[in-house]
Amino acid sequence: MPTPSTSNTFKRVRMVSTLLHWTCAVAILFQVCVVPLIWYAPGWAEVSTSQMTVSLAELHALSGWQKYVTMVVMMIPSLVMAYGLYRLRKMFVAFACDVIFNPEPILHLKAFGIALLAQTLIKPMTGALTSVLATFHRPEGERVLSIGLSNAEASTLFLGGLIIVIAWVLGEAVRIDTENRSFV
Repeated sequence: MPTPSTSNTFKRVRMVSTLLHWTCAVAILFQVCVVPLIWYAPGWAEVSTSQMTVSLAELHALSGWQKYVTMVVMMIPSLVMAYGLYRLRKMFVAFACDVIFNPEPILHLKAFGIALLAQTLIKPMTGALTSVLATFHRPEGERVLSIGLSNAEASTLFLGGLIIVIAWVLGEAVRIDTENRSFV
């Protein structure tokens, strides 16, 4: 029986995992930088802000405490996703090092699924809070509370749930395999 280090499948797993490890690093950097880029590089994000609950013009008009609090609120989903991608990256590092049928990478996969689910649930709330903060300076009657939901959020909720369940099943399989090996 081939060992994980000699199998062609495992060689491909190591190669693709290494590639995805670095792809996750780029994605983490993007998650951390996207909100500041929206604020400090006008025109950069016109297309990517279609899901925002307020316009870029309203965001750029903010100043003082409103600007910074709104920026922090907008960063919350990105930071949750960056954490999830960090855990996914750790999973790919484990796979690249032939640590595959082990609880460690499965826990990283589960943490990614939880982060994906959390980010999806947090995003509409932070969008609503962003709309309130961005229109807080307006006179009464012109303030806005806007919540944006899309089909993408529903799909992402199911994907996050699926990843969590798969991680549970894999964790149970590893536990049973470890238990069976202890009897032999």
